Amino acid sequence: MWLRKGVFSLAALLCVPGIAWPDITVTQLANEGVIISDNETRIMVDGMVVEPYSVYGGLPENAAALFKQVAGPYSNIDLALASHRHHDHNQPSFACAFMQSSEETLFVSSSQVLGLMREKCRQLVTTSPRIREIDPQYGQPQVFEQGRARVTVFPLSHGTRKYARIQNYAHLIEIGGVTVLHVGDAAMTPDDFQTAGLDQQKIDVALIPFWYFQPGPGSALINQYLDAPVKIAVHIPPGEMEEVKAYMTENFPAVTILEQPLKEINISSAAP
Repeated sequence: MWLRKGVFSLAALLCVPGIAWPDITVTQLANEGVIISDNETRIMVDGMVVEPYSVYGGLPENAAALFKQVAGPYSNIDLALASHRHHDHNQPSFACAFMQSSEETLFVSSSQVLGLMREKCRQLVTTSPRIREIDPQYGQPQVFEQGRARVTVFPLSHGTRKYARIQNYAHLIEIGGVTVLHVGDAAMTPDDFQTAGLDQQKIDVALIPFWYFQPGPGSALINQYLDAPVKIAVHIPPGEMEEVKAYMTENFPAVTILEQPLKEINISSAAP
């Protein structure tokens, strides 16, 4: 199966029996970039970022070399996803280079992401069957399977004003008996999370932008929609890492922070 548009709520689409697959590994890349693997299927989200952008990080020299060589954790990527077009989540030149070198990877993202890539590698983007555009809508997520993973993609707003037109996609990834949620740069808007059905969805691992944990509306949103047994704070600017770590240790000691690219966490499907 490739893609299908859902016509029910996200919660209804995902009520399927779990499968007792092996443990999964989540590997930190830059910002919100991660690789999620069950040792057979490897999925990369927001991972084609190499250079620093604004206050946000890129890859250290050793990790950048592995990216360019499509080696180490970057080898054998079955599926690459990008939440939105901002360069701290997907860098078009590096995305083009990766897709040209990683000949088995399928890349799935929005028209905005692919539009920027088209400026760098038009022939690849317009002709390759490995690069595919999706357009999920509110109440109509798109669901597909790749290897042993099932992926549901649905919109969550990036915000208002200049961010209102940004196509920001969340990804719910069922792999290795574990359900992982990646929200991109979703605005802290409860109505969006409610529309997506996340109040009814069992999530084992939530990748949460660190600012959700700061004083404000984020805590209530986490409690209602993102209260997974494993919470990983992501998108921490390198220059703020020590300050964020100290704050999280005091206020949210159970939340995991993977401080450097290529750091890993293993999660059991039996007891995530």
